[in-house]
Amino acid sequence: MSLKAFHLIFVAASILLGVGVGGWGIHQYQSKGDIELLILGVIFLVMGIGLILYGKLMLKKTKDIGFLCFAGILMLEQNAFACATCFGESDSAMAEGMNAGVLTLLIIVGGTLAAIAAFFIYLICRGARHAKKEALLLDPGLLGIKKINLSKPADKTTNLF
Repeated sequence: MSLKAFHLIFVAASILLGVGVGGWGIHQYQSKGDIELLILGVIFLVMGIGLILYGKLMLKKTKDIGFLCFAGILMLEQNAFACATCFGESDSAMAEGMNAGVLTLLIIVGGTLAAIAAFFIYLICRGARHAKKEALLLDPGLLGIKKINLSKPADKTTNLF
């Protein structure tokens, strides 16, 4: 993506944001009556209109830049596309530093993901233990204990085991 296209995308996103927040501010002023919301809406609408004018000026000023950049890239040698680390020696200090940085990031990200996975495994195991306890409380026959009807008083001859 060229710098011109990148710039154009962000100008368009800023225009949409400005007009959207401006419209929201004016709509909120109409429903609530706060003067601050009207001021906010007007400021953002003016910003959106200003960005529209800026975008038109930028497109007019840079209409030939895209073709010039593409022609310049085609004329460059292929080794110009590689970064200094990739093009340089693979056993240099810079390459070793980059490898250490990549390894550090892998350890940090991998450790974080492993901790999140371990937390969810813990929750699953805890839920399974809780379900087993609930099943035992609802059906004591699983432990070999006779079910007792607690709604009636127990007689002295009832054998629990």
